[in-house]
Amino acid sequence: MTLEYMDPTLPPLVPTVNPKCSLVVLRQDFAHTLGFPPASVDYSPPPDCPAPWSRVIMELSASASDVQMDRIAAIWVDGAEILRTSTPLPMAPGVFWHVRKDVTRYTALLRSATTFSMMLENSNATLPGVYFVNVSLHFYRGALSDDVGRNPSLKLPTNAHTNEQLGSGRLSAHPTIKGLYREPADLIIPISNELGDCGPGYWFKIHNESDVQLTTVLIPNNTYRAVLEIYVSHHGDDEYWYANPLRTNGPRGGLMMSPSSKANGGFRQVVVTIDKRFAGAVVPFPVIYPGSINPFFWVPVAAIGAYDHPSYDLDLTPFVGKLLDGPEHHFGLTVRDSQPYWLMSANLHLWLDAWSDGVEGALVRYKVPPLKLSRQADWRERDGKSSIDGQVIIRFSGWVSSSKGNITTSIKQRLKFKSRVEVHRQGSIKQASMEVKSRTNVRTEKNHKVIGRVQVDTVAPLMMETMSSNGGGGSVFEKTKMYHELQETTSVAVGKEVAYSTMMDRQESEGSALMEEGVAVWGSGDTKSTYKFRDDKACYLRTVVMVGGRVRDDAETASCVSVSDLELNQPTSQK
Repeated sequence: MTLEYMDPTLPPLVPTVNPKCSLVVLRQDFAHTLGFPPASVDYSPPPDCPAPWSRVIMELSASASDVQMDRIAAIWVDGAEILRTSTPLPMAPGVFWHVRKDVTRYTALLRSATTFSMMLENSNATLPGVYFVNVSLHFYRGALSDDVGRNPSLKLPTNAHTNEQLGSGRLSAHPTIKGLYREPADLIIPISNELGDCGPGYWFKIHNESDVQLTTVLIPNNTYRAVLEIYVSHHGDDEYWYANPLRTNGPRGGLMMSPSSKANGGFRQVVVTIDKRFAGAVVPFPVIYPGSINPFFWVPVAAIGAYDHPSYDLDLTPFVGKLLDGPEHHFGLTVRDSQPYWLMSANLHLWLDAWSDGVEGALVRYKVPPLKLSRQADWRERDGKSSIDGQVIIRFSGWVSSSKGNITTSIKQRLKFKSRVEVHRQGSIKQASMEVKSRTNVRTEKNHKVIGRVQVDTVAPLMMETMSSNGGGGSVFEKTKMYHELQETTSVAVGKEVAYSTMMDRQESEGSALMEEGVAVWGSGDTKSTYKFRDDKACYLRTVVMVGGRVRDDAETASCVSVSDLELNQPTSQK
């Protein structure tokens, strides 16, 4: 018996149903790979359809032979990460799944011969499951259609992972700042563990906020744009960072905490530095792993972002002038308030001026006030509550002079954060909630005239409640409710063209599990997953209702009428 696990999100946009050509780049069985280096293979671009391509889609097809733990995995091209993913938690033989991701932004890496690597540390010393993985690339040519949502003749296929006809050329996955990748970069420099100093894999292993991983970078003299893309995932003591209480002594009493966790609260921030100077930060989206909270919630529907972890983009164009001053520069990566451990890497996307050997620039505005955090805690033995609130506004501005003219790029980032943890009835009722609100503005000017503007507003709430009771024989019976959501509103203005879009990815779950030594040995779960997207030309709606490990309803449509409750609110202009 087989069971397909799924991630009901927006399928990649492609020009046609069939690719111009396809290429299998990696076939690998991951049995006992714990502590081993990544599986690596040589790659050459397809000779029958060389670049340029309008779209490149990577497809990961995988299955598990038997029962196994959920595992973290990643794929790199020449040391640059292009996918961070989690496997499902196979509870029986026959589990399989697909991940399809638009990797067009990495075209600079795919145009020439290089190396593909995949890391999936698995152990079948206790559980017998082996992961079988195939990775393919699908190359497309031709213009992207803007007609879906208006043209009723364009229908959605019934299987999401083969849905090839949806959307407009502006669609992309959270939390990419749309407009930053209008054209793929000319050069991508990995900010990763290439020398293996942090163990196997190209990712850095970060243990705490003082653990700053440095990479030396020298960029070409004709660079005129720079975007840093960050991949990050949380593990070990920080697997449940989003539900970590704040307290200084006494029993921890937190929700779903590792026994060795420090109760330092549910706030984490990914921080980037250039030559030890702050260059940007983001609060990561709390991805819930397939074995977390209640693993029966995620059979067979994945938690938000679990199969395709979000990457985070920071526009570093205001810093280009500084990076072009001659010597090498040190890029630092860390996670504020972190505990062991986080896996992190980054890619520096660079756009090069083909008509100039040298580009000039300067950072003219740098306003980075301290992040204001208010921490409150009130505990009586096992019961109590804690909260963390924070907000900050940062601004960068810099000019770059190239053959395209003297262009000034200004960045404004706003962040509001709140976290609440409460424990009642001698630890038997545990509640945790958090919400992250952010707004990022990127504005470009030439000759004192605005020529481009991007604004992304993101809201990410998470709420959980667990009620525990004695399950007998040392076990614990837990009933859990959970609400998780990601909302994103985006506006992109380039010249006279203006585009707007809204996206909402929501999950509501409820269920129970019998826990023995922190492991769910029995349980059930119901999850309703709703994904909505709308822009000025296209719509998409998919709702999956899962009851007791079976899909009761799975409906998707490209009808804008069905998505009418997701209003297309145009963001207000930056004040």
